[in-house]
Amino acid sequence: MRLLFAHKFTEENYFIRCVRFNMSRSNLFWLLLFCYNILRVNTQCEIAQVCVTDISASDCFGIEQLIPNSIVHGCCPSCKQSTEDDPQTQGCDPNVSNCLPDGRYAPVQCKGDRFTGRCFCSDPKGRRIFGQMWRDQAQNMTCACSRRRAELEAEGKVVTLHCSANGDYEQLQCNSGMCWCAQARDGQPIVTPVHEEDMERLPCYSAAVIGEQYLRKCESLSIANGFIRYEQTTHGTNYLGNLASTCDYDGSYGPIQILNGIAYCTGRDGKILGAWQTPVNTMQGMNCNCARDNMIFFPERGMTLTETCQANGNYSPKQSAGSVDYCVDSDGYQTKVLDEPGECPSHATT
Repeated sequence: MRLLFAHKFTEENYFIRCVRFNMSRSNLFWLLLFCYNILRVNTQCEIAQVCVTDISASDCFGIEQLIPNSIVHGCCPSCKQSTEDDPQTQGCDPNVSNCLPDGRYAPVQCKGDRFTGRCFCSDPKGRRIFGQMWRDQAQNMTCACSRRRAELEAEGKVVTLHCSANGDYEQLQCNSGMCWCAQARDGQPIVTPVHEEDMERLPCYSAAVIGEQYLRKCESLSIANGFIRYEQTTHGTNYLGNLASTCDYDGSYGPIQILNGIAYCTGRDGKILGAWQTPVNTMQGMNCNCARDNMIFFPERGMTLTETCQANGNYSPKQSAGSVDYCVDSDGYQTKVLDEPGECPSHATT
C-alpha cells in the first residue's frame, strides 16, 4: 500500500484541538464558531506542506492520469480519469516562474540576483500582492497570510488579518471579533482564542506594539467608510465620503491615495511621496512600485535606485544604462536588452 500523508492537521483532529481549550461555557459558542471558520479556510493544502508519497504517472492504468492536488485536502496526487472538475493549468510557466503542481503560481515569486533581487508575494494568477523581502533574506518566506487575505477579499469579505512585511502572519491576529496568537507560517492559533475586547490577556499582546486597539489608523478609516457607505446605499442615499483610503495587509496605508480627483503615490504613513501623481481618470495600472522603491525600500537597504519612474510612480518600461537600452517589468527587473533602437512593451494593467 502506498503512503499518502499530508503534513497538516485533518479537519477532525484540528476541531478536537480547538474544543479542548480550557474555557467557560459562555465562550464555547464563539470558540466553536471560530474553529468552524478556521476549518473552512484550511481545507486546501498550504504551500509549505508537502505530500509524502512515491506514486507517479507510471502507476496509473489505461486512460487514468496522475492528477496533482486531488485528494487528502488537496495535498496529494491520485490516479483517475481526467474530468472537467480536475485542477487545470493556470498558465504559470515553470521556466520563468515558481509554479505549483496544479499550474497555479506559487505564493512566492523571486526576481533578480542575490544582492538586488527580491521575492514578492503573488496571487494564484501571478499578480503581485502585499509582501516582499530581499532575496538573500527570503529563505523562510511563505506569503501564506497575503495569499489567504487576497483570496478572502476576492470573495468580497472584510478581512482584518494582519500580515508581516514578508507576507507571513503577524503574531497577534483578530478577525470576526476573535483574537488569537498565531503561527507565522499558517496563522493557526497556539493559545486559546479570546474575544477582541480581551486581547490584552493574550501572551502575544504588547501595548507598546499594538496599542489600545487592534485595527490601525488606515484600517479604521477604511472599514468605517465602508460601513457608512453600505448603510447609506442600503437606505437609498448617496455616499459622499472619501472612498480612496486603501490599506496594505499590515494595516499601513497602501501605495495609492486619492485626494480631490488626483491619485498620489504615498508611503506607509499615508504621506505623499515626491511628485508622482496622475488624474483619477488615467490611473488604471498605477502601482507606484518605482516611487516606493525610490523613496522607501532601496534607501532602507542603503541603496540608490538607478532606474527611472514614470510620472505616475510606475517603472518606465524602457531603461538606459550608458549606451545600453533595456526593458524592465513592473517591478523594475530587466526582461531583455534592446540590441536595436525600439520601444519596450507597456506593463500589463490589472
